[in-house]
Amino acid sequence: MTLDFREKCQHQTPKMLQNKWVIYVMVSVSTMLDLLSVSSLLVSTKFIHQHYGISPTVASWTLSAYAVTFSGFIAFQGRVGDIIGHDQQFILNSFFFGIASLICGIVDNIYVYIVFRAIQGIGAAGLIPSNYAITANLFQGKQLNATLAGLTCIISTSTALGLLIGGAFLKTSLNQHGIAYVTFGISLILGIIAFFNFPKITPSKDKLKNLDYMGSVILISGLLLIIVGFTEGGESWKSPKSYATLIVGFMLVGCFFIFEGYVAGKYFAQTHLLIPPSVWKIPNFCPLVIISILNFSGYFGIMFINTSYSLNIDEVSPLMAGVRYLPFIVVMIASTYGLSVVYGKFSEKWISTLGFLIGTGGLILFSRMDYKIHDYYWKFSFTGQVVLSFGSCLYFVHYLNMIITATPLEVQGIVSGIAQTFAQFGVALSFAVITSIIGDDVTDKQSLSDKYQYGSYFCVACYALGTIFLIFFVHDVKKEDRIDIHAGKDDEKSSVEESKV
Repeated sequence: MTLDFREKCQHQTPKMLQNKWVIYVMVSVSTMLDLLSVSSLLVSTKFIHQHYGISPTVASWTLSAYAVTFSGFIAFQGRVGDIIGHDQQFILNSFFFGIASLICGIVDNIYVYIVFRAIQGIGAAGLIPSNYAITANLFQGKQLNATLAGLTCIISTSTALGLLIGGAFLKTSLNQHGIAYVTFGISLILGIIAFFNFPKITPSKDKLKNLDYMGSVILISGLLLIIVGFTEGGESWKSPKSYATLIVGFMLVGCFFIFEGYVAGKYFAQTHLLIPPSVWKIPNFCPLVIISILNFSGYFGIMFINTSYSLNIDEVSPLMAGVRYLPFIVVMIASTYGLSVVYGKFSEKWISTLGFLIGTGGLILFSRMDYKIHDYYWKFSFTGQVVLSFGSCLYFVHYLNMIITATPLEVQGIVSGIAQTFAQFGVALSFAVITSIIGDDVTDKQSLSDKYQYGSYFCVACYALGTIFLIFFVHDVKKEDRIDIHAGKDDEKSSVEESKV
């Protein structure tokens, strides 16, 4: 990509398109596309299972393949973005994600489709850390807090919105391919506009040839095997495909941390580690990474269960299954707006802890769903959505702010990438674990309802454990630990070109 050519083009670009709020809207839409790609298939797995004549476990790989590569590559992509500049990374991955989406829309072989879903996840992994890094470059102070909270809100609301869109497409001849065409078109448009209006973001002085390729391969392989192990457990835990892959997967993840902490620094001195040592010193980083796994596992896990319950127990249409999530969308948007107004007036730690406690209550309500109870949806699912969405919002608004505001600008991409790596691993893990709990051999409605209830206990346990971690291991970020990421920038020649926006 020729930067001189981009700069010449930007001189001809209308000033309005270079406004930071226009860029933020583009970043927000890009973030939304990722979640739409995931959640739209939550209502499609039953159709895919029946249409292609495959087992539910194989059908679940349309979700897991994307989530695995997304979680595996997002930290690596965040590191690449720091090196080449997150503006360039956004542009390149918008095109990459769009092309992969188009292929997903065209192919009709389910196994080829799963492969390109995995490739699509790699492209999305390059967009999310760039979105957070670009936002951190554009805004500061309360605006930064509010815009980061907005991106996090999009993660939640887009999940429910994707269910609606996915259900609507299943009413057409496009079926599950419909969302792929949508993401292709929008990604292509975003990439083209970004080429002309995104400000240049100063890259780090590191070099691509010194990236931590070995560490990345070890981590990605380990995460992939863990997900494969849990997913295959849905067919048989006695098979080596389940327990052997799990053991090897956890061993590889352990080897990754040994390599990063002890081996690379001694034998590969020029390597830019996937997780730089300075990252571990960021306040709350380690416990919040663990909590992110638990949060996303419980959050997306219950959406998987609740959607499956609507489709397989209540036997409603995929579109109606999506409509049932409207309370979730409304409460999440209203809560995020209200919380962004009062952000900073209360302890981040205790507001986040309160959010997890409330979220746990919402998950308990979900766990009481029983099709034999009259109006169970209104008593448990509807109220569970309201409670969980408000509780989740309390946490979402604060957790990334606690990390980002204590992170130097030059490692914003890698830090947001690592945080999202483990968060998205939580998504993939929840799909795999719940698929394993449900299995392939359940046919009668009562047994299936019982299996869904067992899966909901897994989600409750995730939130309960997250609450414990918040209470004992997270602390409010001290004022002296907060970093002014814009300090020292020239007002007229900053990397975000404030004079233009």
